[in-house]
This record gives sequence, structure tokens and C-alpha cells, in this order.
Amino acid sequence: MNPFPHLATDRYRWVALVFIALGLAIVIIDNTVLNVAVPHILRDFNTSFDAIQWVISGYALIIATVLITVGRIGDIIGRRKMFILGTIFFAIGSFIASISQNPFQLFIGEALIEAFGAAMMLTASLSLLVSEFHGKERAIAFGIWGSVAGASGTIGPLLGGYFTAYHSWRWSFRINVFVALIAIVGTIFIKESFGEKENKFDWWGTVLSGIGLFSLVFGFIEGQNFGWWSPNKAFVIGNWIWSFWHVSIIPFAFAAGIIFLILFSLNEINLERKGKSPLLKLSTFKNRGFSSGMATLLIVSLGQFGVFFILPIYLQVVLGLNAFQAGVIFIPASVTIMIAGPLSGFISSRIGPKWMVSGGMFILAIGTFMLAQAFIPGVNGWNLAPALIIFGIGIGFTSAQLTNIILSSVPIQLAGEASAANNVMRQVGTSIGIAILGVVLASHVTTTVSYNINADWNIPNFAKDPILTKVQNIDFESGQENFSSQKGTPAKIINAVKSDITDGIDSASQITMAVAFIFIIIGASVSLLIPNTKQHLPWENNSDNTDQTPKSFDEFQKNEEIVLKENR
Repeated sequence: MNPFPHLATDRYRWVALVFIALGLAIVIIDNTVLNVAVPHILRDFNTSFDAIQWVISGYALIIATVLITVGRIGDIIGRRKMFILGTIFFAIGSFIASISQNPFQLFIGEALIEAFGAAMMLTASLSLLVSEFHGKERAIAFGIWGSVAGASGTIGPLLGGYFTAYHSWRWSFRINVFVALIAIVGTIFIKESFGEKENKFDWWGTVLSGIGLFSLVFGFIEGQNFGWWSPNKAFVIGNWIWSFWHVSIIPFAFAAGIIFLILFSLNEINLERKGKSPLLKLSTFKNRGFSSGMATLLIVSLGQFGVFFILPIYLQVVLGLNAFQAGVIFIPASVTIMIAGPLSGFISSRIGPKWMVSGGMFILAIGTFMLAQAFIPGVNGWNLAPALIIFGIGIGFTSAQLTNIILSSVPIQLAGEASAANNVMRQVGTSIGIAILGVVLASHVTTTVSYNINADWNIPNFAKDPILTKVQNIDFESGQENFSSQKGTPAKIINAVKSDITDGIDSASQITMAVAFIFIIIGASVSLLIPNTKQHLPWENNSDNTDQTPKSFDEFQKNEEIVLKENR
């Protein structure tokens, strides 16, 4: 119950947006804030990297696994309630993580409780925006939401680097508790909204989608770690060790993911045919705006979030910056995202969100291409600023209005499950993109560094084979330092190898960024298939406060038939 119902009105909807965006910000920031603190956590806990990696991977895995389920539950119990519950879970998880004394406690706080709360907040925030804002105002609201989401992704490493370098990595979690409390207080300005209700919840859909998504995302996240086919290392749970036909666990994870998602789809189709309420109405994909928007989101996520994977490695390994300094370099992108996001809403209300998305993605591609060209010897972090500014404008123009297209293509009652599907697609796209670009980066680093060492006349021939053996499995996060610590190696050889490693990562980063550019160009091309709602959707009018979204599923289907006839 809202103790101040008179505040939860249209009059205060922009105030409500501030607190919804605040909750979104801490979720996005927390997704990246821990990465820069890993060396300090390893030292504090006196543990292995594998133990901490499960915390980082687990956060993404749990979110992807429960998104669809919590989105549907939010439709039933109320999206405002779901947002509050998620924020409470997030605060509790953050507090546990901040006082953790070992990797297991950190996993419980960060990867389990906090991730569960983050999934609730993500789906609820988008659903609340759909119900709170209508007409042209919705495009502006999504623009602000998108600018916060995009900027938060770049603020995470900066904030984490600052706390880690000057205070403690634990403050990266403690600050969440205070921000979460503010967000909870701010829910007095948020109206409650519901979706379709049913007498029987789709438990089979919950189990099948959860296992399927967990297996699929696990495969993409851990493929490089455990080996895509042949095992790089053993997969161990307790005293049990995976050992089947000398094949890595990853192919089995992919197979399980595909099988369970097929079973999930069949279950959802069967329930919908019987007139029951499935976890996700697959018939919504018949809507061209929804399906083409989701396809665009998947593809662009491959490249966009891959860039955020490559750049920190380049800045810290090649340019020698620390975590905080690397975060500072992202400030131009953060600022332009914050400006371009709301601006996209105003422009979109005039030209339609389709052209805003397509134009933004081509700008994003230009920024990515500029970044690839900037990876040359002698470059410094601030030389990347022009490319990052263009890149930020592209994200600001694209991200919010693409989400606007997807959620405005379905009935209001389905906003929860649609927002969950939107977030799942983004999560899967991000995981696939990082996996693919990670393989490209690692393989080219190994190949290029080996070539450089073989061709380096500063390294005696008799020393090349031992050196090549050491750098074959190079950890490019700390490869130079590890090699430099080898006792008895002459300084001349150490400097030569360090130069070869740097040049190798430089070249590999340029190639990997080019692959990300290709993904974004493909996504931009797919976005041209999106219908422009300003021109084509018959329920849209020129009223700033008119809801463009169909009120029921029957209206949604009728409108879609009209759109298809017009497009013919």
C-alpha cells in the first residue's frame, strides 16, 4: 500500500521517473563495478580467480535465468510492488556482499540475492514506464531511461576504480544500500499497474525457461574458460568432476539450453492455444515491430557491449592505465549518452522511433570504426575521446528508442513479460558478443605475439622457444608483469618481449573492434525492417498524452492485421 496515494498521480510522473531511473542505475553500475576490484578481492580473501569468477558470472546467469519469470509475476502482483521487493532484495544482497569474508558469502550476496533483486527491478522499471507515460511523452521518458542505462554502464568501472583505489572495494556495495533506500522512498510517486491475471501460474514454463536460459548463457560466458569443445580445465562441483568422452561441459550446456528452450516454446504455444496464460505469449512475435526490434537488439548487443569488453583491456594493458584512470577515459561517452538519450525522445516524437534507432546505430558504427582506427602505437587515452563521443551519441539515440519500439508494440497487460523478454535478449546478446569477441581477441593475441617474437631480432633464437611456451597461454590482463617477473631473464629480452606483447594486443584489439563494427552494421541494417510507428501504427495520433499501446491482446492482433495490410 502507498501511504501517500495523492502523490502517485500523473502530476508527479516525471518525479517517479527519477526514482525508477535511480534504481536502474545501481543495477547497471553493479554489473561492472566489481570487475576492476578483482585483484584486491583475491588478495583480501586469499583465494583463486576461479572462485571470484563464479561471483561475476553468477550475477549475469541468475539475472538471465529469472527475468521472464519475475516479469510475469510482476504483471500479476503489481509492478510497483515488484520494483520495491527487488530494491529490498538488492539492498540486502549488497549489504551481505559488503561484509563478506570469503568467496561463498560474496556469491550469496552478489550473485544470488542481489542478482535476483536486480532482475525484479529491471523488468518492473520498464513496465512502469509503459504504464506511466503515453504518446510522445513515452519517447522522451524512454530517452531519459536509456541515457541513464547507457551512462551507468560506463560509470561502473570509474566508480569501482575510485572506491578500490582510494577506499575499499566493499564501498562499491555499501553505496548501493543507501541509494536503494532512496529509491524505495521514491516509490510513493509511482502508480501501481497490473497485467493479465490468471488462476494458475505457468510453473512448467518457469522451470523450462530457467534451465534453458541458464544453460545457454552459461555456455557463452564460460566457453572460453572451460573450452568450447576440448576441456581447458575440469568442471568441478563439490567432489564431482565432469568427465564425459573427454569433451568440455560447454557443448552439453548449449545442447541442454536449446532443448529446454524448445520445450519451453512448445509449452507456451500449447497453453496459449488452450486460452490459458503462459509465461510468455509467443504470438507477440507476429508483430513486426516487436520481432524486428528484438532481432535488432540481439545483434547490436553483440557489438555494443563487446566494445566495453575490449576497451578496458586496451586501456590498462596497452596504455598502462590503472582501473580508475581507465574509467575516467569513458567520461566523454557517459556525458554524450546522458545528453543524447533525452534528445532522442524529442527527435523521435517528430520523425518516429524507427529512424531514430537506425540513425543512431549507424552513428554507433562510425564511433566503433573510429575506435578501431585509433588503436595505433603512440596513442593515449584522450586521443580516443572523439571516437567515444560519437560512440556515446549512437548509444543514446539507439538504446532507449529501441526499447520504446519493443514495449510499445504489445498490449499494456503484457508489458511485464515483454520487458523481461527485452532484457533477456539484451543479456543473451551481450553474453554471445563477449564470447565471440573474447575468442577473436585471445586467438589473435596468441597468434600475433608468437609471430612478433619469432620475427624479433632482439631475442636470440635459442631463447625464442622457451619464451613462446610461456606466452602461449598468456593472460593478457597481466601477461607483461608475469613475464617481467621471470628471474634471470636479461632486461633487453624482457623489454623486447613486452613490446611484442603490447604490439600483439594492439593489433588484436583493432581486429576485434572491427568484428564489433560488423555486428553493429548488421544490426543497423536489420533495424530498417522495423515499421515506423509514427507513420504506420493506426492507433497512434498526435496527442501528447494519448497511449499508443493497444489496451488488450485482441486489439493488438486487430491493429497488427491493419498494419500488415497497409504494408502490402
